[in-house]
Amino acid sequence: MARSYYVLTAPTSTGADRDTKFIRDGFSWLAFLLPLPWLLVKRLWVIALAAVLVYLVTIYIAEQYGLDALPIAFSFMLSLWTALEGGHAQARALERKGWQIERVIAADRLSDAEEIYFAGKASSKSSEPERPLPPLPARKAIASSDAVALGLIGPAGGR
Repeated sequence: MARSYYVLTAPTSTGADRDTKFIRDGFSWLAFLLPLPWLLVKRLWVIALAAVLVYLVTIYIAEQYGLDALPIAFSFMLSLWTALEGGHAQARALERKGWQIERVIAADRLSDAEEIYFAGKASSKSSEPERPLPPLPARKAIASSDAVALGLIGPAGGR
């Protein structure tokens, strides 16, 4: 079963392998069973604080109006959201800190995703030309009334 992995690179990347993070995007049992500790370990402080505040509000509402199932329902919803969207939230938090989402790779395991990513990096470095290509020869400019864009829209935007 292929999983998706976000590939993030650091804002001041000096080494390709050292400043690259792989974050799995998919269901996490650990995040489902322990959502608050998972959020804290992944440094998602704002989401964890918001979850605690909303949980306290649900407890208050449950006590005032006799809705005993409300905190339990919120806990389940928090667990489910963290398990399904926690990886995405972690990638977005790093993106706000300046990290770049470079790719999303589908692979069975983390080691496979790393292998695919770094093999692609190595092949792109070897395919780059060693010296710059020569400039294209200058051509005569075409007047906009003479140009044809497959008969749909002309270069000036008209028909």
